[in-house]
Amino acid sequence: MVIKKVCHQLAIASLVFLSAMAAQVQSAPIYGVAGDIPKSKVLLMATLNNGPAMQPVTWTVYRLENGKEIYDRSINRHSANIELEPGFYRADVTLDGGSVSRSRIFDLSNVSSSNVIVAMD
Repeated sequence: MVIKKVCHQLAIASLVFLSAMAAQVQSAPIYGVAGDIPKSKVLLMATLNNGPAMQPVTWTVYRLENGKEIYDRSINRHSANIELEPGFYRADVTLDGGSVSRSRIFDLSNVSSSNVIVAMD
């Protein structure tokens, strides 16, 4: 009778252990899924007279893919820190009023950070 109770308790403990292990496996992170692609940190900065523009500037960022320009985002500041997935991008920069416009293409294929600095003068 004692042996039967011990065996029963061991069986319950084994089931609890296996259940806990299964829960850990299910909650483990899965890499390689599209949402898990590491992003690159990008500093966008417009300059005037070799310093920050300190004027309203509009950045429009496009992802360049298979000969197409895919709109990513617009930012209305002279500088910004953003995160983008690996790939090629184009940033169109316009000084307030549209008097000056510039464009830069940048490659984030193999880098974890990049500075995109555009002189507006």
